[in-house]
Amino acid sequence: MTLSLRDHIDVLSAPGPVMLVSVAAIKGSTPREVGAFMLIAGGQVAGTIGGGNLEHQVTLRVRAQFGSDQALIPTSEIVRFPLGPGLGQCCGGSVEVGFHLLDSARKADLCAVLDDVARQPVSQSGRWLMMPVSAGGAGWQIAGADSAQAAMLASGFGTQRGGVVALNGVQTLCLRLDDALTPLWVFGAGHVGKAVVQALAPLPFDIHLVDSREDYLAGIGGKNLHICQSDRPELEVADIPAGAHVLILTHNHALDFDICRAALIRGDLGFVGMIGSQTKRARFVRRLSDRGLGAVEIGRLTCPIGIQGITGKQPVVIAASVAAQLLSVREAQMAQNQTTKSASDGVV
Repeated sequence: MTLSLRDHIDVLSAPGPVMLVSVAAIKGSTPREVGAFMLIAGGQVAGTIGGGNLEHQVTLRVRAQFGSDQALIPTSEIVRFPLGPGLGQCCGGSVEVGFHLLDSARKADLCAVLDDVARQPVSQSGRWLMMPVSAGGAGWQIAGADSAQAAMLASGFGTQRGGVVALNGVQTLCLRLDDALTPLWVFGAGHVGKAVVQALAPLPFDIHLVDSREDYLAGIGGKNLHICQSDRPELEVADIPAGAHVLILTHNHALDFDICRAALIRGDLGFVGMIGSQTKRARFVRRLSDRGLGAVEIGRLTCPIGIQGITGKQPVVIAASVAAQLLSVREAQMAQNQTTKSASDGVV
């Protein structure tokens, strides 16, 4: 998820010591992923490593150190916290937590980097923030979304090790700045389409809203949102990148069918969902079969969309249900992709 970087910048801008606390490694079930981080100052906290008693105990530990002789505070250490009865948490795994005391120079450097990142759009591949652990090392760096370093970190962290890793022979602290954005094409800017876009706005999706009606697209905007007016929305399907998700929510069943057929024929999209009832699905399945699509292609269609058990028909209710479904699909695909990559890399 995208960090609320302004809170981090506020902590770094205030006087006094700041401890950078990060998830350096995990084992078993844990509340956050490797690379998650937070900043702890005397009276301020930004970010989270999972909340609960783990975060409470970590915060107490840091503030107790700040209240003692600061010359005795370790500048860098990693401490293991079992997440069992001792912490009153039932996750059952364990977390290695990194503690890195930021001096005034590193505070200023990190503040400048985060301020720069906060002005940029979230990446579609995920980015990492890196700092050499050794004293006197170079300042903070960003592993760009498309860089080999970012790919290496994503792969390495996927094996549940990371946090402090060797990069070019230098022990380097690596923090997760943001998760990858999943490309999503939403066809239809009616009541439900607009509600879906609003529900997904704070979530890790790069959204393209497509409609033939220019007036329905007027006044819609937001971060990670791209507006596309197209007289032939079904033709836009050919330009959608592989792995992207598609939602079909138009005002016209004939247009729904054309978009649906074009998306299912592709065979390389991550999710194809269409609003409608079981009756609409049955009718579309017959028509798709009549147009030559096989069972495998038709089986890629999710209709109705949304989480089972949520039956409300209000646009905001549908949007919340669809957002939860897309997040579930996204998590499953990311896990599968990582498992596949780890297997290809020989990681067990």
